[in-house]
Parts: sequence; C-alpha cells; structure tokens
Amino acid sequence: MTSKSCILIQANGNNSRLGNFFKQPKHELFFGEKRIIERIIDECKETGLDIFICLRKGIKLNFNPQGCKIIECEQTFNRIDTLDQCFKYFKDYHSILILDSDVIIKSEVLKHLKGNSIAVGSYHFDDKKYGFIEVDPSFNYISGNEKEKETNHITVGAYSVLYSTFLEYLNTKKNRNNESLLNYYNKHNPSNLFFSDSHTVLGDINSYMNQLKN
Repeated sequence: MTSKSCILIQANGNNSRLGNFFKQPKHELFFGEKRIIERIIDECKETGLDIFICLRKGIKLNFNPQGCKIIECEQTFNRIDTLDQCFKYFKDYHSILILDSDVIIKSEVLKHLKGNSIAVGSYHFDDKKYGFIEVDPSFNYISGNEKEKETNHITVGAYSVLYSTFLEYLNTKKNRNNESLLNYYNKHNPSNLFFSDSHTVLGDINSYMNQLKN
C-alpha cells in the first residue's frame, strides 16, 4: 500500500429527500449549466487524486464521468454497507476521501483531508437525518451521531478514513443496522477537523431551491 489518497463519490443513494419532487437521481439535477455531480467531479479533479464514483448497479449513466472510475453496487440503506462493497478497490491507497453526491465542497478544503479527518460546515435542515459532531473549545472532536431536526450544531460535509483502520472496522460487522461513519470516528477520533464556509448543499428541496435563487 502506498501513501496515496483517493476520492469516492457516493451516488447510489435512495433519493429519499428529492425523490418526491424529481424523477432523476439528485446528482443528475442541474446546478447552473452542469449537473450537480459534474460540479463535484470538477472540484475533485483539482486535487489531483484518483476519483471513484459508486452508482447503483444497472443504472443508466446520464452525466460525464470522464477521468473517473465507476463502481457498481447493490442497493444499500446505509453508508457503511455501501463502503463494504467498495473497499476492495482501494487496496493501493493510504486513505479514502468520501463525498456525498449532493454537497459541493471546494478543492481547497478537499486537499486537506487525509487519514482520519472530517470537513464540517453549517447546513440548512429538513426532517431527515444529518451527521452532527460535538467539539471542545479548541475545535477538537468529542463525539458524533446522526439526529433529526437539530439546530446550531456542526454538520459533516466530507469524510476521510485510513484504509487499514477502516477495513478492520468494516470486518467487525457489528451494529450495522443503524451504522453511520460517525460511529467509526467515535472509536478512532479524527486527527483533524477542517471548517468550510463554502459548502454548497443541494440534498433537500429547500436547500436546492434556495441555491438556485442565488
């Protein structure tokens, strides 16, 4: 295994937020002249890292994945089960940067994410679950979980995990029903938190429509 890092864009979700409003998956919605996922790819390419995109098996590709490697996955209902299918592709990497397909984060932030680290920001909220973290006065990670209707907390925009440590975590196969990545960080504290005030969040109807007006 080398010291290289790579990026995984998770675009195989169940579209529970925007599926009631649009027929296409959220990553295929347009944001300006490009689809959301194409804007995410543009930022990822600026990092110079290898890019993987996880998609539902058999789905029709309606965006330009040029320069990215596609991983086809079975349907899952949590992030950990998706990563369980993807991780066999990452044996040659030291750490994996995990992005959602509805949050655009600037490359300047992504370049800092290595090992066990998290990019955090402030989001609009709907009635679905988000990942929240608690920090001490020095901005060190204390704990994290997923909650609904939470306000005035720091939310997660992107994750980075160490390959070897996370593979061991995956292999334990424990408490998987309600598993989130924050359970991993509760056991393996992130070495760094990076605050980003330039997240573009597009995952729920209010955030998407508000961003289109800007």
